[in-house]
Amino acid sequence: MESIPPSYTPSPPSPSYTPSPPSPSYSTQLLPGEQTIEETRRLALHTQNNGVFRRITDNITLVLRDQRPGSITPVYGRNGVIRGHISLRSSEGLVEVTLKLEGHIRVEISGTTITTLVVSDSYSLWNSSSTEPCPKTLPFTIFFPSTFMDGCQSRPLPPSFEDKLATGGTCSYTLSVIFSRPRRFLSSFRSSDSLVVPVRYHPRSRPHAPMLPSDVPFMTTVKCSPEEWHEVLSTMNATKNSGLTPVQCLLFIPSVQVYPLSETIPFHLQLRAPSSSLALFIEKYVPGHSHPVLPSGEISIRVYLLRQVMFKAFEEQKSSNRIIGEGKLTYSAPLPENHHSYRNVPLGEGIDCLDWDGELRCTEDVTVSSFATNPLSVRDFIVLSLEPLRPIGCPLLVSKHYHPIRLVTDPWSDHTVTW
Repeated sequence: MESIPPSYTPSPPSPSYTPSPPSPSYSTQLLPGEQTIEETRRLALHTQNNGVFRRITDNITLVLRDQRPGSITPVYGRNGVIRGHISLRSSEGLVEVTLKLEGHIRVEISGTTITTLVVSDSYSLWNSSSTEPCPKTLPFTIFFPSTFMDGCQSRPLPPSFEDKLATGGTCSYTLSVIFSRPRRFLSSFRSSDSLVVPVRYHPRSRPHAPMLPSDVPFMTTVKCSPEEWHEVLSTMNATKNSGLTPVQCLLFIPSVQVYPLSETIPFHLQLRAPSSSLALFIEKYVPGHSHPVLPSGEISIRVYLLRQVMFKAFEEQKSSNRIIGEGKLTYSAPLPENHHSYRNVPLGEGIDCLDWDGELRCTEDVTVSSFATNPLSVRDFIVLSLEPLRPIGCPLLVSKHYHPIRLVTDPWSDHTVTW
């Protein structure tokens, strides 16, 4: 039987479409009446390490790849790959060629120097047991370890460190090429020549979260995003006979509390007390003072970054302190009375406020982040210092509050970075 195909009704024509209007133009520049609510800044691209480091002697040439062009010291990051080759002028009489990576922490206390070995890795590139003669070129690829045993505890390998002002402790690394030959008259003993090259270990680190840009006003963000700020409380006490009320100090810093060395750290300072106590801060200017002194007749107000280097040998311990960044303060309007910080400590009757906005930034010579080992550690603090210019006779006492923070090498990024 012949089958008859079913009949189909033709589909209606496709509807006509009007082209969409072009997208509006956008600009990062704010128009009058606009403000930035949130901003994410991209991580700057780092220089490509496509250069070569060479150390040339009469007998050998050591070549290290993956370096910044023009570097005078090879630099490696966390789990860094040390890649290169050794070129020999002559391999005659060699018994073994060894590559050795070493790292030491040296601490000096009371005239005694204590050395702690953090890395000691040796790699035989060739030895006489090989069936092949020693080649004129020996390539190699080795790795920086990421940890070391600090006593019974595993810790991250510390960065290369030397502070010219804190001469009591250093951390340094070397790469050595060792050539072994039999002694001329005692063939069972070896003589060794070596080439030693200092290398810099510079592990990179970054915050776990971003901080608000320093150019965003504190008053804007504290209202809509109070969680972006951490409140540091301290008190400036008064002498017993003065009858003055102590001054309550509120320092607001970005809540992440881990800051890149290269970025500006915004902060806000508020002082609370009756007007009789605050009058000492606002009487007059003090020209020609060595520190940044705000309009204050009696009190120097400073917010600064302090680096503390700790040395420890046996049961003895000492420290060295260095200011690595001085804050710049500008007087500003006080916080609104309904701000969350007033909930736990409300303003009492007759209590007034003085407010300042400020910025902190590390000096450019600081390139190493905070780290900790048993013999040597580097810690960083934000310090609020309220200090009478004439302590004798001033009714308020010196106040210095040290708040620990961590400084890191790189800004926050939302991109996955492998270092």
